[in-house]
Amino acid sequence: METQISLAGNVGTDVEFSSGPGWNLARFRIATTPGWRKGGEWVSGETLWMSVRASGQTAVNVRDSVHKGDPLVVVGRLRHRVWQGTDGQRKEADQIEAAALGHDMARGVSTFVRPDRAPFSFDDEPLVPDDISVEPCEASHDVEPSDLDADDVADGLEDTSLV
Repeated sequence: METQISLAGNVGTDVEFSSGPGWNLARFRIATTPGWRKGGEWVSGETLWMSVRASGQTAVNVRDSVHKGDPLVVVGRLRHRVWQGTDGQRKEADQIEAAALGHDMARGVSTFVRPDRAPFSFDDEPLVPDDISVEPCEASHDVEPSDLDADDVADGLEDTSLV
């Protein structure tokens, strides 16, 4: 069973983007702080920091659209990641694998721009040796933790000092 989550908050870090043959990955952290009225004034609760990652074409769109400080709404799957750090210690982190993201228009305005896509040509030859089989990659390709080294997965997940 999948654990779906939606979160509205502010982007707390610059977007980190990486890519390789057939995959794109964008990562950033989002912060959300609950608030309520107590007496005649607003009171803020404890800030929750969550790591967000997007893959495929979504990662490219995140790279080109999301900036530190932006109010954002993220919808996706909640994932619990476990890995061994370079120091040999077990590391754990929760993160959202984003399915949809958008600027929070309850807090401002946004303009949508559909990017041009390069036309696909059957005449294009893969840039790999003939003895290697290449299969087409879909835009929603998910990068597995095994595709990244432990430092890549760990980057940005543990630092909660971004206030």
